Amino acid sequence: MTIARAAGPDGTPTATIRATHRFALADIRIDGKPAGLAAAAWHLDAADGVAVTSTDLAAIAALVQRLRNAATLSLGGDSVVPLDGFAAAMLRVDERQGRLNGVTALMRRGPAPASAVPRAPPLPVVALHPIAAALRAGEASRLIARTRSGARAMFDKAGCEAHPVSMEAEAFALDAKQALVLIPCMMGAYQGSSLVFIAPRGGAPARPLILATPYRGNDPERSDYAGMNELTEPEFDPKDGTLHMSAKGRGIGDCGMYASWIWDGLAFRLSDFGLQQACGGVEIDWPTLFRSTH
Repeated sequence: MTIARAAGPDGTPTATIRATHRFALADIRIDGKPAGLAAAAWHLDAADGVAVTSTDLAAIAALVQRLRNAATLSLGGDSVVPLDGFAAAMLRVDERQGRLNGVTALMRRGPAPASAVPRAPPLPVVALHPIAAALRAGEASRLIARTRSGARAMFDKAGCEAHPVSMEAEAFALDAKQALVLIPCMMGAYQGSSLVFIAPRGGAPARPLILATPYRGNDPERSDYAGMNELTEPEFDPKDGTLHMSAKGRGIGDCGMYASWIWDGLAFRLSDFGLQQACGGVEIDWPTLFRSTH
């Protein structure tokens, strides 16, 4: 079950109940009793019958009120969702969006008008930056070799493997003077990681690229900054200047972290970041900690 809400006075809620098997509206039960979801407000996906969705504020609010003191939501068979913490989570949504005691609240409703809800703050703008520069013939291999040699101590400290399998070092021009270099560090069971560098194209030593994040992690050696230099599954797209990474906490992708940074001509700026620390069994359903617009 997912309940999402856009910010602002006119923010539309969306509630989705999904299973891995087909079910009907009548199969949805709260503490074993029919939920009584009306077909007029809830749309069952006719293609596969495994999800029901509503954007009706009144219908979603009514469901939330029924679930607030319930113990389980079920969809027949073994599809049972425990509701521990549900009421607190929904109250947090209302509070965070400034809806408490208002007519648009889902949990704690009241007389305050929709106009009392604050508007969503504007998203930061991080413009795409197509890369026009290109590396000369043979330049990529020279940049990679020079970076490997100059950063040998860093690779040793990170515990990098000598020759990670199924991974190739890469280099990309950023402009006429600088290049991005990705050097493989280690290969895990299903994903590999690389160290990232900014390398002067004129021959000077490369420097580690420390990429900003809104999450410090729990590594004591990184406690003084919110940034990272080792990326899992890094990909760089010169067409828009975006460097992306995605790290699964488990193979099924029910926890992990993703991030993107865009080169602005001077530095890589964070453009989006998602993190799911608890492995909960739902593939790629990670909270967004930072997002931007182009």
